[in-house]
Amino acid sequence: MDINIRLYVQRPGPFRFFSLPAKLVCSTLFSDFWSPLCHSPHPLIAKVSNMKSSCALSTLAAASMPWAALACSRVVYHAEVDDRIVIGRSMDFVQDTNTTIWAFPAGMKRNGAIEDNPVEWTSKYGSITALMYDIVYSEGLNTEGLTSSILYLGGSDYGERNSSEPGIFIGLWLQYVLDNYATVEETVNDLCSGEKIQVVKKAFLDGVNSVGHLIVTDKGGDNVIMEYIDGKLNCFHSSEYDVVTNEPTYPEQLAINTYWEPISNWTLPGSARPADRFARLSHYNQYVPGANDSETAVAYAAGMIRAVSDPMVPNEMIFAAGENDIWPTLWRTYIDVQSNDMYYESATSPMSFWWDVDAFDLGVGGPLRSLKVSGVPWQERMGEVTNAFVDTDEPPAVGHRKP
Repeated sequence: MDINIRLYVQRPGPFRFFSLPAKLVCSTLFSDFWSPLCHSPHPLIAKVSNMKSSCALSTLAAASMPWAALACSRVVYHAEVDDRIVIGRSMDFVQDTNTTIWAFPAGMKRNGAIEDNPVEWTSKYGSITALMYDIVYSEGLNTEGLTSSILYLGGSDYGERNSSEPGIFIGLWLQYVLDNYATVEETVNDLCSGEKIQVVKKAFLDGVNSVGHLIVTDKGGDNVIMEYIDGKLNCFHSSEYDVVTNEPTYPEQLAINTYWEPISNWTLPGSARPADRFARLSHYNQYVPGANDSETAVAYAAGMIRAVSDPMVPNEMIFAAGENDIWPTLWRTYIDVQSNDMYYESATSPMSFWWDVDAFDLGVGGPLRSLKVSGVPWQERMGEVTNAFVDTDEPPAVGHRKP
C-alpha cells in the first residue's frame, strides 16, 4: 500500500503544505533540510494520511532512526566548449587512506586477488590510479580518456560466490575496467550481463564494510553506474547520469531528486547525508556556467565538490554509538579528460598538486612509477609533480602476477 505523509511547516505567514511518498520522506526528511525554509525556530509537524495500516506507524518509526552519512561524491561537469568535461570527486573516509598514486604502463599482468578462480588479464591500456593502502584502486584515468571512480554503497549485495565464474576482489574492479576498455559502451557491452566476472567482497580494513558501486565516464561524456543489488549486477547507463553519491541505490537517488528539482532554487537539503549531497550537487551542476578553458573548468568542478565536502570532526563523533557517522572529506581529485591533466587536493593540509598524463610513458614496456602522498610534507607536494613520480620494480602487492 502506498502511504503519503502530509507535511505542514510553520513559518512567518501561512502554513506551507507538502505531500510526499513515505519512502522518500524516510530517506530525506530527518536531515534538517527544512531549516532554510522555516528559518529559526522551525517547528515541523508531520501528519500521516490514509493510515489504514499499522505499517504507516512503522514507516514513521523507521524514518526517525539515525543512519550513517556515508562517503564520497562525484560530478561530471560539461564545460560546453570544445567538448571538455571534468570529473570531480571527494574521498570521505573514516581515517587516513594512506594514498599512493601509481602510473601503470600497458602490458601489466594482473589477477583478481581472490583464492578461488580469480580472473586473470593483461592490461591493454596504461593508466594512472590513486590507491588506498595500496589495496583499493579508488580513482583513475586510462590512456583512452576513460575515467572510473569507486564510491561506498552500503546496501550492496554481491550474492553468494559462484566459483565457476572468474572472480575479482572489489578493490580491483576499477582497475579491471581501466585496463580493458576505451569507452563506456565497451564496458557496458562486455560486463553488464554480469556473466564475465563476479565481484567479490573482501574486507581490507577492520570495521569497514568493503562494498561500493563503480562509476565509469568516457571522454565523450557517457556514464555508467554499476551496482550489485540483491546479488545481481545492475548497470544504469546514460550520458545524463552526471552525479553520484552513496545511499540509496541509483534509481532511488533519481526518484528523490525529482522532488528537489522543481524547488531547488527555493530550498535545498543541507546535511551530509548522501541523498542531500546528491540533490545539492545536481542543482549546482545544472546551473554552473560553461568554461572557456581547462583552468576555469577545473575550478568550477572543484567549487561544486568542495560545496558537498564534510569538515574534519573528532574521532568520538565518528565512532560514537547511536550517533550518525560523519565521515570527513580527506581529499578531492579533478580530471580534465581532454587535456589529460589530473589534480589532487588535500582536505587536511594545504597540499595541492597536478600532473600531465601525456608526460608519462604508459605504453607496453614503459616504467612503473609511483607517487607517495600520505606521510609526505605538504610542501613537497605542491604544483606540478610529474617529475616527483619515482620508478619502481615493485607493483602494489594486490592483484599482480609475475611476467
